[in-house]
Amino acid sequence: MSDFVRCTGELKTEGGFPQCSGSWEAVQVQPPFDPSQLDPIILGQAFGAGFTLVATFMVFSMGIRAFLNFIKNS
Repeated sequence: MSDFVRCTGELKTEGGFPQCSGSWEAVQVQPPFDPSQLDPIILGQAFGAGFTLVATFMVFSMGIRAFLNFIKNS
């Protein structure tokens, strides 16, 4: 965990330096997102579900296009 400083009052800039009307306090923040923390099995399932969804609509649209071309050329 890392900390950052927060002003509890109004924050003003005077002479290029921040001035706080209240007090400064340290607040803990979560570490940034790390892709190595992702579970490979769940990640594979998510990509598989997305591929299946897109592939279904693509195959369906290709079938409709072939059917319409068949009607048009008849």
